[in-house]
Amino acid sequence: MTRLRAIAVFVVAFAALAVLAGRDLLQPSANNHYAHMAQGWLAGRLALPGEPPGYPRAYDDWGRVHTLTLKDGTVLRGFPCRTQPCVERRRRERIESFRATDGRVHDVPLAQIAARGGTWYVTFPPGPALVMLPGVALWGLGFPDILFTVIVGALIPVLLLRLFERVRPGRTREHLLACAAWAFASPACFVAAHGSVWFTAQILAALFLVLHIGAGWNAGRPVSAGLWLGLAMACRPQIAFAAPFFLLEWWRVDRRLAALLRFLAPLALIGAALALFNWVRFDDIFEFGHRYLEIRWQERIQTHGMFGLHYLWRNLECMLWLWPQVQLSPLHVRWSIHGMGLLFGSSWLLCLLVARDPLPQRRGLALAAGAVAVPALLYQNSGQMQFSYRFALDFLPFLLVLLVAAGGARSRWFMPLVLVSAALQLYGAWLFQRAPGQLFVADPWWPFAPE
Repeated sequence: MTRLRAIAVFVVAFAALAVLAGRDLLQPSANNHYAHMAQGWLAGRLALPGEPPGYPRAYDDWGRVHTLTLKDGTVLRGFPCRTQPCVERRRRERIESFRATDGRVHDVPLAQIAARGGTWYVTFPPGPALVMLPGVALWGLGFPDILFTVIVGALIPVLLLRLFERVRPGRTREHLLACAAWAFASPACFVAAHGSVWFTAQILAALFLVLHIGAGWNAGRPVSAGLWLGLAMACRPQIAFAAPFFLLEWWRVDRRLAALLRFLAPLALIGAALALFNWVRFDDIFEFGHRYLEIRWQERIQTHGMFGLHYLWRNLECMLWLWPQVQLSPLHVRWSIHGMGLLFGSSWLLCLLVARDPLPQRRGLALAAGAVAVPALLYQNSGQMQFSYRFALDFLPFLLVLLVAAGGARSRWFMPLVLVSAALQLYGAWLFQRAPGQLFVADPWWPFAPE
């Protein structure tokens, strides 16, 4: 019966996500960066062979390492300073401030520049490209990454169901409702249905994270826990901050050094591979390439940094309480491209307030969720374009497991809140790519000032 239930959950989730994906289901997405990355590996390349698809008019989130060749033969790799003081200095003194990949800033007289060039890269962590590699070997750039994302998205509630049965046995109705909360009443709904580089990474990372929670529960399988966390980190690096969950479980249950080393070994190996991958591309073990994105936000990034307190309040609003514009006469609702806060889009999370059953894992689940959320709150981007706050998927599995395991799912409010949230999320997921003009407000920056 359990196996049939799992199959039914997969079929329902897959069918719903496939309908939301619509006619694009079997096509490559418009932003299939990971297929390009995998194809490059198969051809023995780490960079694109030329300019990215759509360049120069329509391209999205590709990174470019600029090259300056000086008249004395010196070649510099890096990026030009685009802050307002640098722009003014360039105009006034005819000097370009250029930050090399080694971090040093060079003030280069324009008269000394003999040539300009650049190399384009996929500037995202390589985990999804590795998983997609066999498919890209068969189908090339035609690999259906939307279908891939939908399949992974439909597998997550199956894994959650198995985990719920383990951490709180005998509550099948609650477990199925919690699976529905993830699949249809959270940002996973629109993210899993639409493929593309950003969404595929988040869904695949969430799948690995659920596997990590299961392996780390009671510190039962240290090697698997380290492996799954490392693979999640290879998709979304900030998920490395989820390590306190296993560490607290190990301290509570085991405390043997051998078990800790078994957990750390695969994590360290994957981390070393990612560091090497970054080094050979960008001369920096911590740089995945977002510093080199050719986007309008470069001035903001160079002025305030990739991460910083400058972004905290805006991101808190996006995460928690950002809500739609509501017009009463006639009734009309429109959303910001920055999405919708979790208190509105996934209001069933409020049942965490009544999840008070004794649970030894409570501290570890809460700490891991909070630690993973911090980088997103300090990040220069809110996650746009989005219907609801998609960065929550990096920590939502911890909160959902906590809610179920500590009894929050048995609240009489849980079902109605899940149903309301699902109606809202399904509506947004349907319109997200079909009719964004119906969904989002005309002012692309509302409610924040353009930067």
